[in-house]
Amino acid sequence: MLSDAILRALVETLPDAVVITNRDGQIVLVNAQVEALFGYERVELLEQPIETLVPMELRRAHQNHRTAYASRAGTRPMGVGLELTGQRKDGGRFPVEISLSPLTRGTELFVTGVIRDLTERNRMRKEIEMQQERQRIAMDLHDGTIQSIYAIGLGLEMVLGDIASDPVVAGKRVDGAIDQLNGVIGDIRSYIFDLRPVQSTGNLLADLSATIDEFRASSTLPVAIELPASLAPLRDDRAAAMLHIAREAMTNARKHAHAHGVAVLLAQVDGAVHMEIRDDGDGFEPAANVTETHRGLRNMRLRTQRLGGMFDLESAPESGTTVRVRMPVGG
Repeated sequence: MLSDAILRALVETLPDAVVITNRDGQIVLVNAQVEALFGYERVELLEQPIETLVPMELRRAHQNHRTAYASRAGTRPMGVGLELTGQRKDGGRFPVEISLSPLTRGTELFVTGVIRDLTERNRMRKEIEMQQERQRIAMDLHDGTIQSIYAIGLGLEMVLGDIASDPVVAGKRVDGAIDQLNGVIGDIRSYIFDLRPVQSTGNLLADLSATIDEFRASSTLPVAIELPASLAPLRDDRAAAMLHIAREAMTNARKHAHAHGVAVLLAQVDGAVHMEIRDDGDGFEPAANVTETHRGLRNMRLRTQRLGGMFDLESAPESGTTVRVRMPVGG
């Protein structure tokens, strides 16, 4: 069996942050990478609960997961299917990947957690996704919008020959060209809305109102709204998440659901902000395997749960989709 000195030396040489806790979740060993990643001095963490490194609103759930792990300890990744978050000493948060392994010393059980910062990996993934989206839009513009404009131009050239001989027919063709151009303008506005990043000021009520106005200007899809006159302030990350979810839900209604209308409702009830986005589109079976189109809905759920909120989705084929989010005001 490895001596304590050899174990400590081995942990110190690893490139990833390593935390070892006892059965009760108290930190008994960390390496220099933990200090660098979380901003604590080593002595500040020893004998402290592992939840010190977890955002406050996630600590209770983490304690439950930790207890469950101790009862059936094994080597496996933590939080499969969830987006895990670490919290630095200064309060900053960052995405993490954690691998857990049991370690026995005599009759005592310890848990080794290897923590990896995913900030850079997620940034690169987002860049790749953005590039793929740009390529998709470029193809759509070339194959759809540009071709439509070219066809309209050809039609208008033909009108020139009809102006003198048959002005009535020429007028009808001009009217048709105007309708086609209006459709192209709508498509371009939709592209601009989709490409523009979500910008949250932390004021959910004002940001949501502005986003709905922008959506209306870029789409022919009617939006009914029910917003309160005032709203208790949310934590910035929660306000940004709710704004992102609202925008994505409206975009899904337009792009994928083929909806005729969408409704956005916002209210404050029992110390929480409630948001509901309904559409009357195609709908789908939520229990079915998640496709690329619906992967964004899974991300909405994870984003909400990570911030201590509740997410609910209702949908059925030919019956539209309803997204509900409940985000606590305090904590």
